[in-house]
Amino acid sequence: RAGLGMKSLKHVPHRIYQESKKYGYDPLFLTALIVTESSFNNWAKSHKGALGLMQLMPATGARYGVRDPFDPRENISGGARHLRFLLNRFGGDRRLALAAYNAGENAVDANRGVPPYRETRLYLERVETIYGKLRAGRIPRIGRIYKLVDQNGRTVFVND
Repeated sequence: RAGLGMKSLKHVPHRIYQESKKYGYDPLFLTALIVTESSFNNWAKSHKGALGLMQLMPATGARYGVRDPFDPRENISGGARHLRFLLNRFGGDRRLALAAYNAGENAVDANRGVPPYRETRLYLERVETIYGKLRAGRIPRIGRIYKLVDQNGRTVFVND
């Protein structure tokens, strides 16, 4: 993986705005999702294999044309598109779409709603709490919102 230049990282806030408007939701909601998923660590990897800012599983990223899940621009574009798919699939129900983003569509289908998983319930609460704080003009106590790190864990961009 080649390191990303500062030029590409500086466009993250703009990309969030662009993709939110493109798919019809509040940029602060997409920001809350990214904060919850990765705390803006573009090199994030989960124990289940999810990658990048929006923690896309490799198959999900591939479904939306994401070739480099660690490229913030590609990851945000793929994640925003996937979120729109889930919102459409679940009739605009944000809770169900978020539950599917976290636990998978099949889990939501099998449970005919939000799965009873503790992780998923806490996830929904966290996204909504962060979203509420952002809408109120408060930065949640999770560090800097637009903080990106390189593959070695070094901060390469902070917009605060």
